[in-house]
Amino acid sequence: MSSFSPSCLLSIFLLVFLGLTTPLFAQTPYGSPKANEKMLGLEDVNLIDQMMVYIPGVGSPSREALERQNIKAYMMPIRQCSDLNLEWAYALTSGVEYYVNLNNNYKDNLSPDYLALSLAGQGTRPNLIDGFKFLVENGTVSASIVPFGSQTIPRAVFNVPRFTITNYAYLFRPTTRERNRIFELRKALSRGNPVIVELSTAADFSTLKSPIYQINQPPTETHYLTIVGYDESEKTFELRSSFGRHWADAGYVRISYDDLARYANNGYVIIPKQ
Repeated sequence: MSSFSPSCLLSIFLLVFLGLTTPLFAQTPYGSPKANEKMLGLEDVNLIDQMMVYIPGVGSPSREALERQNIKAYMMPIRQCSDLNLEWAYALTSGVEYYVNLNNNYKDNLSPDYLALSLAGQGTRPNLIDGFKFLVENGTVSASIVPFGSQTIPRAVFNVPRFTITNYAYLFRPTTRERNRIFELRKALSRGNPVIVELSTAADFSTLKSPIYQINQPPTETHYLTIVGYDESEKTFELRSSFGRHWADAGYVRISYDDLARYANNGYVIIPKQ
């Protein structure tokens, strides 16, 4: 009977061990659930630049667009949210409907309440990031199905079209340099894309009457607004609110480049369906 040396036995043991454990360490094959998971919330600058859309007829590479750009005329009318905790949902849906309505003869209001109610029904406290993810995975519906101010979701939502997005991107983060924030905002707007921002403000912001907002007091609140334009000669951005048409300048307000860059915590751009 043949015998095995200690080194030979060790080699056999290693071969058997690797044969049994290889499936545990193997890469996930393409097509598996994990491989098909979408990476939500893009942060890579180069990838964002590739994915961010250019809207023909709205965005422009012309010299004039380098000086000023404004997409306010392409947005639906200003709305007023009944609860300030829903600002994020109003900002999100106004951004989605901007892209949806650009390519359609009809103009459809989308429902922010469907987002908030759906997330609340899942047992989570609704917020902007959850709203983005819900729009990617489920979408929202027309406000004619779930009207503004709705307290419940009707059964009719199961038989109507959903409006979804491809993804969303962080145009800037709290750690982004102020001058880089201004650059990225202008680039997104020059391509025809609205930008949702979380803006730190003083407590009187929601009752503002002036068309220009200057931050003269320590910020104590965070509000969700949509940047719709810039003016290089005045060094200002124009922001859209969900406070109604009697707020500031018919629902819009201008803020200096410096104040926006200093007090905006995050900036997001939607990657729409194409």
